[in-house]
Amino acid sequence: MNQLLKGTEWEIWEEKVEPDLIAHNETLFSLGNGHIGTRGSIEEGYLNKKFTMNEGSYVNGFFESAPIVYGETAFGYAKNTQTICQVPNGKEMSFSIEGEWFHLEAGTILNHKRVLNMKEGILKRFFTWKTSNGKIVDVVIERFISYDIPEILAVSYTLTPVNFNGEIIFKSCLDGDVTVSPIVGDLIDDPRVVKREKRDFHTHLTYEENQAFLVAATEVSNLRLATGQIVSITSSNETLHCTATDNRIINEFTLNVTEGKTESIEVFTGYSTFYSAVEQDSTVIKRLGKTMQEVEKLGYEKFKEQQAKTMQAFWEQSDIQIKGDKVLQKGLRFNLFHLNQSAGRDGLTNIPAKGLTGDGYEGHYFWDTEMYMLPFFVYTQPDIAKSLLMYRYSILENARKRAREIGVKQGVLFPWRTINGEECSAYYPAGTAQFHINADIAYGVKLYLEAVNDLDFRYHEGLEILVETARFWIEFGDYIPENGNAFCINGVTGPDEYTAIVNNNYYTNLMVKTNLEFAAKLAKEVLSESKEETIEIVKKLTISNSEIQLWKAAAEKMKLPFDQEKNLTKQDDTFFEKTVWDFEQTPKENYPLLLHYHPLIIYRYQVNKQADVVLAQLLHSRQVSKDQKTRDYHYYEAITTHDSSLSKSVFGMMASEIGEKEKAYSYFMDTALMDLSDQQGNTKDGIHAANMGGTWMSMVYGFAGMAVHEDKLTFSPRLPKEWQELSFKIHFKDRWLNITLTENTTVYKLISGDSLFFKHENKEYFLKDVLLFSDSEKGNQ
Repeated sequence: MNQLLKGTEWEIWEEKVEPDLIAHNETLFSLGNGHIGTRGSIEEGYLNKKFTMNEGSYVNGFFESAPIVYGETAFGYAKNTQTICQVPNGKEMSFSIEGEWFHLEAGTILNHKRVLNMKEGILKRFFTWKTSNGKIVDVVIERFISYDIPEILAVSYTLTPVNFNGEIIFKSCLDGDVTVSPIVGDLIDDPRVVKREKRDFHTHLTYEENQAFLVAATEVSNLRLATGQIVSITSSNETLHCTATDNRIINEFTLNVTEGKTESIEVFTGYSTFYSAVEQDSTVIKRLGKTMQEVEKLGYEKFKEQQAKTMQAFWEQSDIQIKGDKVLQKGLRFNLFHLNQSAGRDGLTNIPAKGLTGDGYEGHYFWDTEMYMLPFFVYTQPDIAKSLLMYRYSILENARKRAREIGVKQGVLFPWRTINGEECSAYYPAGTAQFHINADIAYGVKLYLEAVNDLDFRYHEGLEILVETARFWIEFGDYIPENGNAFCINGVTGPDEYTAIVNNNYYTNLMVKTNLEFAAKLAKEVLSESKEETIEIVKKLTISNSEIQLWKAAAEKMKLPFDQEKNLTKQDDTFFEKTVWDFEQTPKENYPLLLHYHPLIIYRYQVNKQADVVLAQLLHSRQVSKDQKTRDYHYYEAITTHDSSLSKSVFGMMASEIGEKEKAYSYFMDTALMDLSDQQGNTKDGIHAANMGGTWMSMVYGFAGMAVHEDKLTFSPRLPKEWQELSFKIHFKDRWLNITLTENTTVYKLISGDSLFFKHENKEYFLKDVLLFSDSEKGNQ
């Protein structure tokens, strides 16, 4: 870890290649833009597999499907699995001198270093190579994936002969015969890891205006993807040889080089959006070819300037700055950098659990998006936030179909894990049974609409999601006389996957209550309007006052389990009827429990994989007293293993809220550096994207105490004593604000937009320019 923490607060370094860190660093140095992603493997890794573990490149949403094979099946089981494909690799390139090809065990490598420049979004590599015959060449390689033209992976490869004149052969390959990622480490039965036996698609070669392209096509999911590569060399003193087959396109150049003179090679690899029809091949390839030619004409340096400007704009809005911990500052930026790289922006894709950095969790989208990552985008990049929610809307028909498949006659059931909207979780107790996914997505809609003035989404896509999820709950839940005629939701699994198929999971029920209430509120707004457009919406969704009353009644009568004798919130109806897991007798090496104990053993005990009740109360803080939150926090903290990376950020935020500052800081530090320091031991499989979102939430929700209540921003700052200052920006209802916390002061600055009312420490103030609060005084403009 030490080498990674060298350099500036904007850089991640690797000064030497350590075998034990190869897979880990491939994840850390991954690049992406929400459309394509590529792991940080070295360019010549294909020549010596000892120095590469997973060269994977990915296109968000491009997957192959296969039937789920059950020993025994039952009605409504998920039918197919989906796995994100490793697409043709455009990073393969190397060079040779006098027949000796460069790789890390050839000749002598001097001063090898890689630097991820997060400020500009560029991965740089520097080294000097001395051949077995004494020829020396300085090499600089850069690569980035463009946000401005999202189809393009750009590489600059420069060679400077130090002590010779002669020939250098340079070779670049677009390889469709992608190497299957190996199983790294000992956990070969880890259900979170993809185990591939072969590549997931076939490729064929085609030409457009003398330019070679590979078209990758899956067999079952019926998806197609066009890829191509252009190599440009500044020197006119070179000879080109191109070889193309159905599996790969190789461009090989012989350069006549002069001592001290730098030769620059620019490689642009293009990845189209995916499509289905064979008839589209020609149109897609022409479009991709034109894009690649435009980038080649622009040139690498100008293209890189565009990237730097785009990244500058991102950081201007999204950066979080702290004073007092340079390592943490680097870790925060690393997390925000990868969040930005991971988010789909087209309304048809979302954020895979591992981003676009690896095969873990098969590239699936989960509840992680709405509950852990969406808040960052809502308050810093609202356009991306909307795209993520539009993806959910795009799969609404699949969700409607899924509800019918399990026997629910109205509403929708969103898939627990998916890529294209079809449920692909084979283990229903920790998959389909997590019905709270419906309420999580509804919560995401509510979060967005509370912060963004978007009437079109509010009364169209957002409203339809809310209405259809509300209808599901009315059909799925029941009024139970034996429970005081409360509205109950039985046979579900909450966020804690170590407790499955229970009645009245507290988190689920409280989230459903919010879902129903907000759906009723928006539906009532639409019914009260007399505009032609709203009349059409009512007609389309068949909303009525009587149905709205059903939602309100269910919300009001919602069962929220509580033990009066213990004075504790119950995770579910029978949670306290189980014995507590024997933590003292559980060896450290037996964590995570899911890899060492049968689920039926784990389900017998009070043991949490992650935050459940605590998460529910964090999201509904004003509905629960501080004393109650404190009691529940201490009880559930003692039985939580944090085997999920989603857990610690929640416990940290709640610790901050109840005044346990040291604990809040400790939890936060675990989350902030989780991937840089590989705290879960599996960063090799990809980043923990939800945890990264959790770090932003911890800073803004936790330490700044930000929330939205009754359409107003509220803050209750609690800066850790370890820092001198915390500063960040947020976007709220067409305004940009900057918030700065120090040990004794809080400063609110309105950067743009209209003045507004907000609350600081539960008192309302009016912000029109700058407000400063100190511990001993009221706000001063």
